[in-house]
Amino acid sequence: MVRRLAFLVCVLVAGLSGVGVVGAEEVTYGVRYLSAEHVYLDAGSGAGLTVGMTVRVVREGKAVAELEVVFTAEHSASCRIVSGVAEIQAGDRVVYEVAEVAPAVVVAPPRQRTRAGFEKDTQVVSKKGPSVSGSVALQWDHSDETDDRGLETNLYSLPFRVRVTRLGNQMDFRARGSVRRIQRSGYYSSTPDQEWRNRIQEVALVRDGRELDWHFAVGRVGGRYTSAAGPFDGLSFNRRVGSGIRLGAFGGFAPEWGDLGFGTDDHLAGVTFHLNHRVGNGSLLDMVVAGVGRYRSGEISREYLTMTTTWNSGRRLSLLQAAEFDFNRGWRKEAAGSSFSVSSLALTGRYRFTRGIDINLGYDDRVPVRTWETKSLPDNLFTEAGRVGWRAGLNLRSASGIGLNLSGTLRDDNRTGETSTSWRARAYAPNWPVNRLSLDASVRGFDGPYLSGWAPMLGATKTTTGGLRLRLEGGYYEYSGSVGDEQRSNSWVKVGASQELSYHWSVGADYRHDWGDDIAGRRWFLEMRHRF
Repeated sequence: MVRRLAFLVCVLVAGLSGVGVVGAEEVTYGVRYLSAEHVYLDAGSGAGLTVGMTVRVVREGKAVAELEVVFTAEHSASCRIVSGVAEIQAGDRVVYEVAEVAPAVVVAPPRQRTRAGFEKDTQVVSKKGPSVSGSVALQWDHSDETDDRGLETNLYSLPFRVRVTRLGNQMDFRARGSVRRIQRSGYYSSTPDQEWRNRIQEVALVRDGRELDWHFAVGRVGGRYTSAAGPFDGLSFNRRVGSGIRLGAFGGFAPEWGDLGFGTDDHLAGVTFHLNHRVGNGSLLDMVVAGVGRYRSGEISREYLTMTTTWNSGRRLSLLQAAEFDFNRGWRKEAAGSSFSVSSLALTGRYRFTRGIDINLGYDDRVPVRTWETKSLPDNLFTEAGRVGWRAGLNLRSASGIGLNLSGTLRDDNRTGETSTSWRARAYAPNWPVNRLSLDASVRGFDGPYLSGWAPMLGATKTTTGGLRLRLEGGYYEYSGSVGDEQRSNSWVKVGASQELSYHWSVGADYRHDWGDDIAGRRWFLEMRHRF
């Protein structure tokens, strides 16, 4: 019953288009790094971000979360999650309206730790000839355990982003991804000592200006309109057919992750629909619908429809919805027992009573999906791994920016029939007790059929006028299991520093030390980034 009710809510939200005009031009930056408590952005007060501002997280065109800015430096910002329908990742885009941003802004290099985040390109001021912009970084992530096992891992990464504009006929060349090399020692023989884990998300010629009627991309396509299929090697196009409405189609081959080559036997094709409407009272509806078919060796892998909707009613009410609907034929119908199924559904909403008080409520019913590669796995790996749950939160913030977040979740475990609960309380104080110093603290707990425990954390961030950012945080957790009543605990401390050497160069370093029953070891992360 709940599942059907939530499905009806999806349909109702999708129908709230109204009469409007195309949304205003948007500015896009990136998620640089996620800690246990914060989402860090690659832009700050210099790009118009202010404490209390709400921004959207978009993963290649699909809205996945809303964030509220809780602290800003000139070129960076930290945020808390207000609501979301999917897990935020480094490399996701953060979008807000250009009207909220100071004009003629140049964004300095980001300073937070990152795995493969990307920042907004800065165009060279010129009216003629191609313009090249982007960034490249060298990263070293080292971890070693100080216990008897002596495990050691080194990850060498080269994340990059390149954009060449003004190639003629309003076309751009875009490339982004990360080349990674992993080296290990002390592991079992089944674990490789060395391996490549490359991920090239986009290498394409693109024409997609907001003012253009026709958009297209050819190469390794990773654009917003085809995000339901993930990056693929092929062609996509769409056309504006009305105010705020675009229709499109795409097709190609899914890449093999870890391999830099193009072309596989995994074929895909699909169609897209995008609606973006804004009405005079500030309400915004943004909806992306995509129908996708994936095939392997001439056999069906998966045929499905995705729908992601963002609806904001002025400043008070906002809704996010994401769903996937599977159309089953052949072996898929035999495995599922039906021709149609709702394989993924998530809803979340926020209501702001005042500038300092808001609540959020969400529902999650996402399940693993079979594909051609996993069709022979036992049924229990799929049917018993589903999760159904509710989450709610209360956010309080004073005029000075000091805030308190309270949240909790209630989730049914399909494997045991029991209920799992979790909760979290977090307090933060930007620019307190002195300017450019921010403090935060949190505690979370969980109680489920297998484990129960809690975990507190304290942190402090100091930013100097010279662009040096220092971070110190530490935490502890303990838990007990239902089998044997075993109790375990662990502690950790982490220090980090980053410095902007110039507009083009930045460096950063993190060190973390863990000790206790579960993990005893050290972790280093070093980065040098060049922006061009």
